[in-house]
Amino acid sequence: MKNCLITHLGKSLGALLMTFVFGASQAAEILVNSDIIDQAMDVVAQKYEASAASQEEITRLQNAASSTFEEFKRANDNLESLLVLNAGFRKQISIQEDQIETLDESIAGVEQVTREIPLLMEKMLASIEQFIDLDYPFHSDERASRIQFARDAIDNPDVSIAEKFRQVLVMYQTETSYGRTIETYPDTISLDGVDVDVNIARIGRVALLYQTTDRQQTGAWNNGNRSWETLAAGDYRTAVQSAIRVASQLDAPRIIELPVLAPEAAQ
Repeated sequence: MKNCLITHLGKSLGALLMTFVFGASQAAEILVNSDIIDQAMDVVAQKYEASAASQEEITRLQNAASSTFEEFKRANDNLESLLVLNAGFRKQISIQEDQIETLDESIAGVEQVTREIPLLMEKMLASIEQFIDLDYPFHSDERASRIQFARDAIDNPDVSIAEKFRQVLVMYQTETSYGRTIETYPDTISLDGVDVDVNIARIGRVALLYQTTDRQQTGAWNNGNRSWETLAAGDYRTAVQSAIRVASQLDAPRIIELPVLAPEAAQ
């Protein structure tokens, strides 16, 4: 009886001991598995942090690349603008170089031109003076004064060559304008040795007419014999009076029959 009890107790204690042993072993195994899980979680956390850091670096690099690309686009646009501007400057420089070459050629001939201009002006003055002497005698004092003024300018050492030549050209332009204008003005002329107050009508360089202030005497300048000639009272008195009124802008321009010398053959 006691042996059975002891045997049964021994089996119970053995079973309990084995249960204890197995429980401790399972607990140890569970503890070991928990440490592995913690380590795995740490590794996962590290991987996540590394991944997050990598993502931040990728984002930063993308932003940097985008910013760099925008800078590249702006730099490329500026480069294209500079290329266009540079091409324009090159064209301007080429034109200026051609102008400089032309100016150099002109400057090279300045000395020769400077020597020839005074002689040319003297010839021009002599020619225009001779022309005025042979022309109709209108504004004689004014035209003579203009020639003298140009000659004084030529003789003045303080006047530049350009200004001297300008004065001569102005005189030529003024004389040229007389051939395409008409005018009337009061004057005193000598008729048979007597000074008479008259109204002069100049029709270009085609005719130079006069009529006394009382309209009783009418005449024209005969450039062939260089004198005034009286016209028949009934022939041209009305026509010359009309010409004077047209030149004075008192009447509208119209066709008027006037005494005109026949043209001479050129020599």
